Amino acid sequence: MKHLSLSVFIFLITALAFALSGAGQNQNSQKVNAVAGEDYIRVYVDGQEFTRYLFGREHKYPFFYPVNGPKSGQSVTTWDQEPYPHHSSLYISLDWISSKSVERGNYWQPRHELETGQVFSRNARIVEDTGEKVILEDLTEWIVPETGTHHFTENRKVVIWAPSPEVRVMDFEFTFDVKKDLAISRPTGHSFFSARMNPEIAVGDTVRGADWAHLGTGRIIDSDGNLNEAGTREKATPWAAYYGKHHGVTEGLAILQHPSNTLYPAQWVTRDYGFISPSPFTFIEAPLEMFEGDVHTFRYRVVVFSDSPEEADVTGWYNDFVSR
Repeated sequence: MKHLSLSVFIFLITALAFALSGAGQNQNSQKVNAVAGEDYIRVYVDGQEFTRYLFGREHKYPFFYPVNGPKSGQSVTTWDQEPYPHHSSLYISLDWISSKSVERGNYWQPRHELETGQVFSRNARIVEDTGEKVILEDLTEWIVPETGTHHFTENRKVVIWAPSPEVRVMDFEFTFDVKKDLAISRPTGHSFFSARMNPEIAVGDTVRGADWAHLGTGRIIDSDGNLNEAGTREKATPWAAYYGKHHGVTEGLAILQHPSNTLYPAQWVTRDYGFISPSPFTFIEAPLEMFEGDVHTFRYRVVVFSDSPEEADVTGWYNDFVSR
């Protein structure tokens, strides 16, 4: 009988340990599946609803609501929330699009004024539902109905999985095909990829008056350690997170920017009342032109977590994201 050399023996033991470690990680992951309805797609984690993609024609743009925390099972985001009810949970939109026949294409707000700009879902579907992850795709058209002007066709892909009981991950990819020569004619406000947080998770705000002062137990932190609106607004950092206590537990949401994005790293629009967005078009100093046939892709990762960003290892999730 031949004997194994010491080096081969060590290699086999190391490989076995790696395999066992990976099996343990797989055991911690949660089953993810999705169900499609007429104007929504529901995504479940371990049998409980995690989020819902809403794309009915009554909405100014498609969005995700609720976005439920891993421990509470309650949404960390809000929809139709005063003040500024046009911030619809987790979404992408845009304002101040000008073209030959349109002075201001407004795909952002007010949410009931659809004629000034609407993002139409044309083909929302589940393309993968394996139990390990769910992949959703949609083809959208960005149209100003009052003039019939078609500014963008946009393909979106969202990959959702739950690597542990404490973390949910959503990877977004938005690819914009410019259909007409246009310009983003002025700073766009809070109107690109954004999240509006549950008021309990907001920081709270005593500057803007009594209607704002009651908000929040939470905190905003970015990848450089800057805190809250005063510290994070207009900073160009790779990620930022919003978290706080609600329903008896601490939960939050982080948005991570991919380095391949146009105008990366975008500066952040953050608000203590519960808003967070890496906004590439908010701080422009001159109109930004786009031309028919141009293609722009934006990628973001959203990490929904329990406890703190440090305990959820948001930095690790960012490093994983940029390696893909």
